[in-house]
Amino acid sequence: MKKIVFPLLLGLILMAGCTHKTQTGQDDTIVIKSDMEDERTGDELKIVAIMTVKPEAIKEILPIFQTLVQGSQEEDGCISYNLHQDISDSTKFVMLEEWKSQAAIDYHNNTEHFKTFKEASKGMIEKSEVSILKLVY
Repeated sequence: MKKIVFPLLLGLILMAGCTHKTQTGQDDTIVIKSDMEDERTGDELKIVAIMTVKPEAIKEILPIFQTLVQGSQEEDGCISYNLHQDISDSTKFVMLEEWKSQAAIDYHNNTEHFKTFKEASKGMIEKSEVSILKLVY
């Protein structure tokens, strides 16, 4: 009996300690399971877009990236859309995207903020590689 009760008690204590501070300083319990997990359909896709920006264009392209990210995050079909910069190569940027479906990606590719990004960033990006991924396991 002790062999079962102790691990259960320890697990409950550890889970009860999972809190984080909000900006107001109040403790909030961390949600272990995402609400999105219940809504998954199997149609979700992820995009990894790796872009190498010309060194002299980094400062100029950052606000262009910011506008793209903000507009994309507001789209109904967007689950997540974030820009990352390589810590060992400041010219390399990685856009990690998750979409509800291929239709959401198609819609995104025709939005004004995406078209504006493509036009405004012309000549600033040396190379790019885009992979569209589906979940296997």
